[in-house]
Amino acid sequence: MICILENSAREYAWGSTTSIPDYFGIPATGKPMAEIWFGTHPGSMTSVVGHGSLLDLRNQEPLPFLFKILAAGTPLSIQAHPNTQQAIDGFATENALGIPLDASHRNYKDDKHKPEMLVALSGFRAAVGFRPLAQVVNAFDQIAVHSSNHGFQRLSLAFSAWRQTLQDQGLEALFTQLLQSRGQLAEITDDLAKAVAPEFAGMGWSSPLEHLYTVPELEQLYPGDPGIIIFLLMNLVELKPFEAIQVGAGVIHAYLGGLGLEIMASSDNVLRGGLTPKHIDVAELQKVLNFDSGEFATLSAKKLVNGLYEYPRSVSDYLLYRIEVGGHNLLADLKLANPAIVICTSGEIAVGDSKDNRRVITKGQVAYLADANFFSFSGSGTAFLATN
Repeated sequence: MICILENSAREYAWGSTTSIPDYFGIPATGKPMAEIWFGTHPGSMTSVVGHGSLLDLRNQEPLPFLFKILAAGTPLSIQAHPNTQQAIDGFATENALGIPLDASHRNYKDDKHKPEMLVALSGFRAAVGFRPLAQVVNAFDQIAVHSSNHGFQRLSLAFSAWRQTLQDQGLEALFTQLLQSRGQLAEITDDLAKAVAPEFAGMGWSSPLEHLYTVPELEQLYPGDPGIIIFLLMNLVELKPFEAIQVGAGVIHAYLGGLGLEIMASSDNVLRGGLTPKHIDVAELQKVLNFDSGEFATLSAKKLVNGLYEYPRSVSDYLLYRIEVGGHNLLADLKLANPAIVICTSGEIAVGDSKDNRRVITKGQVAYLADANFFSFSGSGTAFLATN
């Protein structure tokens, strides 16, 4: 079975009006196009051309993964996701309290964990995990000294105090203090944005202070938000096309900008900590967060055979491949243990199966593959295949 899938873009405020249309050659809506979901999650059910919903085609059996096109025009919220037990407990608790599933203050929309992987299609920036503590202390110390030397005394005093908290009590203590300071940081974040504006470029900001060049944008979008300071506690990651990051349970992260493909367990559980007008539950976020600190590594796909590359994974909910075919190579008789979703990201690719079904998908088209022993790919282009 080879079926064409379709869905409409979700219009979150942080989405880009141009990234998805420009890259995939699909019509722009004039509104932010943040995500296009492919899967059976009820939050945005995928349609099968000529067959109703994907869930109907699968006889009401949900897919264990959700595959997305994601375009971040502005930074997403700082957030983390629960592990399986935390999701089960949180979902049950909120159900017992009678909180509607669509309530804006609800934390748990389902009882599943939400590990995820993002593969960049363009240059992509993200903040992931807490930086090494020594690195954060050094950065805060430099900010305090530079601020004092250039007349930002209030800023210097704040960062000196936060540095001391880091040294004496650690990341969790400062993180909690910042979240509990919501509504009290407007002058500090405003000073920080001014201190790193272009006219102050000569102040000598450098590694480990690259984060500071993002601060004016964050301050403009979310003035006074604690997330602006929390962002400085996190690893800044720059992805090249086809590089990936994998985010497990409890890992703090925020996507800052770029176009990518995201695969995850089929869940919508998000605990937010900043850079958002949405609900923030400080106590619940602290329950799920992992406060370990260290460098965060990007991932590259491993070549399995000519034309087939596999991305490393740490969970069984999903498996992601990149397919590269051209005039001198095709990918024949790929055995898939479970149904798959394939997104063509360049050129055109002919997909065939062992039951003599065949479809040609072009850039921006998406297909569902199932009910055959083997699948083959030919033509000239690139595609990403998600399965489990």
